[in-house]
Amino acid sequence: MRRQITNLCTEAYEEEFSAYLEAVGSGVHVVGRLDGVVVSHAMWVTRVLDADARVTLRTAYVEAVATRPSHQRRGFASEILARLAAEILDYDLGALSPSEPSFYARLGWELWRGPLFIRTDQGLEPTPGESVMIRRLPRTPADLDLNARLTAEWRPGEVW
Repeated sequence: MRRQITNLCTEAYEEEFSAYLEAVGSGVHVVGRLDGVVVSHAMWVTRVLDADARVTLRTAYVEAVATRPSHQRRGFASEILARLAAEILDYDLGALSPSEPSFYARLGWELWRGPLFIRTDQGLEPTPGESVMIRRLPRTPADLDLNARLTAEWRPGEVW
């Protein structure tokens, strides 16, 4: 299964994906199959995001959303993300770094408007040019301020 997911993501992103999957670590995968072949994928890993250093959020951070190019624009990724959203309800928040914000927005994800930082041993490192979208879940604080500073722990590979 791992090989099928790696091959799918490599094809969809047009770059070798095995190192990326290795860097983000183990997570929970959601796959879509058609005639026994994996055609769509998304996964989440658990991360801790802090909003304005006041609210610590146990977050299902979504990674590697991909659909085989020959099957794109047929609803597979939307179905995968709907299933994923139903599976992460015990988290405080869903989050991801979008490649196409408009795609995620129509599925209920909201763009984080505040500044983004990564927590390192040396302090907070700003991440200009990055974007994050969140999905509110039943445990998401009602007063979560999308204009506040959002931080995540440093990790190898893509920090967001």
